[in-house]
Amino acid sequence: MINIKNTRLLGHRGARGEALENTFMGFQHAQRLNAHGLTGVEFDVQLSADGYLIVFHDDDLARMCRQQSRIDQLSMVEIQRQRQFEHQIIPLASIASLLSNFTHIELEIKTHSRTDYPKLMRALTHSLIDSPFANLPIALTSFDMELHARLQRSKLLMHIPRGLLIETPKALTTATNTALQLGCSQLGIYYPLINQSIIERSHRYGLPVSAWTVNDTDIIEQLVKWQTDVIITDFPSHLLLNS
Repeated sequence: MINIKNTRLLGHRGARGEALENTFMGFQHAQRLNAHGLTGVEFDVQLSADGYLIVFHDDDLARMCRQQSRIDQLSMVEIQRQRQFEHQIIPLASIASLLSNFTHIELEIKTHSRTDYPKLMRALTHSLIDSPFANLPIALTSFDMELHARLQRSKLLMHIPRGLLIETPKALTTATNTALQLGCSQLGIYYPLINQSIIERSHRYGLPVSAWTVNDTDIIEQLVKWQTDVIITDFPSHLLLNS
């Protein structure tokens, strides 16, 4: 039995091992788990061709919709015509009410070589300022250092907490310095890279650590012992309802 009371637990893409990822159904499932101790959720957004933020992980629709089009090639209307296993792809603006009881939300901003940064910054400003999202405990996360630098310079968005995502050993060697230079307030680290010294070093620099995406209970137990701050999992029910 794992005691996770000092570690925040987030459902990955809602809770993708238990309900279809990044859908109304998935976020409703995660919201129900809030009563059992689910702290929040982690999910992805990316930009449509006409400048809307869409809740979707993949660069294209192949896996979820069996279509080859990319999200950034399609307008909001065209995207919403698609179905991922009978479920509609949803815009970020539509899910604020499903996040209202959470105390920690990690919103990963997907970028790529085609990203129009000015358009993305406008969409983030429109979605997160003077909207229901302005009152939610959101941290913006990204691997993209160019995006972090732009967010750091933005008078309207610079106050929103941000997390630098780390996936490789090379990036990890400079992670704390890079995060601090970019004004980030946390690190999100691919869990196989994490050990106790990584956690201790990050904490010395005042950087909480989110571990992603962890589904093995033995590994989760070890991460909790190392005082990992946040654990992102596909199967939150398994931990919350059996611990």
